[in-house]
Amino acid sequence: MTAPVYEKLTETLSLKAGPLPAFKCPEFYAVLEELFTPEEAELAAKMPLSPIVAETFARETAGGDPKDVERLLETMADKGLIFAGESEGIRHYSLMPLFPGIFEMQFMRGEVNDRTKKLARLFQDFYIAMLGLKEGTAPPAIPTFPFARVVTVEQEIPAGVDIYPYDKASEYIRNADCISVGICYCRHWGELLGRPCDKPKDTCMFFGPMAKFIAKRGFGRLLSKEEALKVLDHAEKAGLVHCSSNIGEDIEFMCNCCSCHCGILQSIKSAAVPSGGATSGFMVMVDEE
Repeated sequence: MTAPVYEKLTETLSLKAGPLPAFKCPEFYAVLEELFTPEEAELAAKMPLSPIVAETFARETAGGDPKDVERLLETMADKGLIFAGESEGIRHYSLMPLFPGIFEMQFMRGEVNDRTKKLARLFQDFYIAMLGLKEGTAPPAIPTFPFARVVTVEQEIPAGVDIYPYDKASEYIRNADCISVGICYCRHWGELLGRPCDKPKDTCMFFGPMAKFIAKRGFGRLLSKEEALKVLDHAEKAGLVHCSSNIGEDIEFMCNCCSCHCGILQSIKSAAVPSGGATSGFMVMVDEE
């Protein structure tokens, strides 16, 4: 029988939205029980949507000793369950959405052991169960990133996926202030499930605060701009597709995707209108001469 704390955590994660939402079902509870201890789950379930400071969170919401609360938050950050960043010298924490977020972090280190193999199977079981939910409660059959999100100021902000040509992707790298790279979680997940891909895996890049988090917590390593351009060159030569979010002028990540494992490309290939899954900012034209 599932502990009530995991049911509460499912409710909290469902508020984070995303293309792979949290659903109350035995398969998802099994994922949570593998990722979170009961103590961690109880604390995470109380986390608001906005970032929190450990001492304030302990005093106003979580209860308990602030040092104990901070210890648990740090442990969950090391496990890739919550994001930890700093602003003006103050560390803040926020619960990651299931996807993109928690799912990727579990496979980005490229580990092959009993735990990662078990997690790969559990996530697969949940995904299969999610697609089998009754009509009216199930999410779209093919996971896609949301096109927009509504904020409290009653504005709509585009938040889909862009596909970049090499020149545009390299421009983002040259303009970035911090870059890190990690293992492609999609291809590594496939490998753990016995479906390996022959494309390079050390190709997923992150920028800005997320890049610092990835490197500091051991999910990847920092890159110089020259090193990042070499990663991009390697991905380009391997025929990988450069994808990212289109949430603004700056980008937080750049996936170099294969068509056999990448959720973004699979959603585009399966979509009735492929441009609904991602945009490129370019139009194909044929020079008949």
